[in-house]
Amino acid sequence: MKNTFKIIISLSLLMAFGACTTNDKDPVVSANGFNLAQPVTGTTYVLTPQNAASDLLTLTWDKSDNGVTAVPVYTIEIAESGTNFADPLIAVKTSDLAPADNYTWKVGYLNELLNRIGFAPCESLNIDVRVKSTLGTVENNAFIQYSNVVSLSVTPYSLDLPLLAFSADSTITTATPKLAASGILNTDYEGYMWLNAGSYKFYKPNSCGQFSAATIYGDDDSGSFNTLILNGSGYDVITAGYYLVKADTATGMYSVRPTTWNLFGTAKPNFPGANTLLVYDQSEKVWRITLNLKSGYEIKFRTNGTSSAAFVLGKYSGASDGTLNFGGPLLTYNGGDLTVPGTRTPITIVSYNVVLDLSSPRNYKYSITPGN
Repeated sequence: MKNTFKIIISLSLLMAFGACTTNDKDPVVSANGFNLAQPVTGTTYVLTPQNAASDLLTLTWDKSDNGVTAVPVYTIEIAESGTNFADPLIAVKTSDLAPADNYTWKVGYLNELLNRIGFAPCESLNIDVRVKSTLGTVENNAFIQYSNVVSLSVTPYSLDLPLLAFSADSTITTATPKLAASGILNTDYEGYMWLNAGSYKFYKPNSCGQFSAATIYGDDDSGSFNTLILNGSGYDVITAGYYLVKADTATGMYSVRPTTWNLFGTAKPNFPGANTLLVYDQSEKVWRITLNLKSGYEIKFRTNGTSSAAFVLGKYSGASDGTLNFGGPLLTYNGGDLTVPGTRTPITIVSYNVVLDLSSPRNYKYSITPGN
């Protein structure tokens, strides 16, 4: 009886082993390919900032066949044509990464990506597009397939702020003083500059950013010296000096204001609310001063003029983007306090070099470093 029982158990184990080896094999992935369709809206596109929030095109592809039922994650890659995707850009937002078979590009999103590639204004870019299918989450063990490549011709627009030149002659160079608007679609230009005596006009480049075919604005000769018209008269600067120049090509208003800069704030050991004048370094195109300040305390920058007419530059605020208060990624008009390096306790008064650089319009910078 015991022998019979042992034989039955042995046969059962053999049958179970046989079943495992013949029917329970792990699934095997295989590269069976998938297709990216040609966009139904065509393959040539011209992007404009006015349509930044609009849909541009929808990419559609077949679900990749990996030989298993597991669902992959798709990403879209773009690269300049002819580079064989040597350094591709991911052209799908991280928040949108998911199993899917289509993706819609917004005009502004694709334009931002193409600006990373680099292009000449008003010239089209030829780009290649493909879809990447990834099965598995472990990087070294993931199973990857790529779709076929679709080629597109796209003309992007620049993300640089629009510029005006303010010049006493019609030859505009990189050294010619410039004004910048607060946003790509805005017309509120401003710039700080040293001006010699002369008769100045405003020069607006063409849509390709070229000043060789500029639109010219000048004064309307009404005697108010604040109204722009096309092909108007020059504004006469009588005294050489440092000026804040503003112009709005939509409202037709402009101003040319002599300007000096000061600092104030709790970091000043005495009279924190009073102005301390900075000195303009014409060769470096910066305002600077060396003075004693309290470490860890705050300053701001303020122009000359009465309190209601003075401009104050402080710490950058994201709320200023695209508004009159925008001064760049570091400074904002009416922004927050700028902290002097060091700690507040114990109170220490140290010599600091303070520099305010307004030479690049709407990209204003500053530095506070220990003095000698």
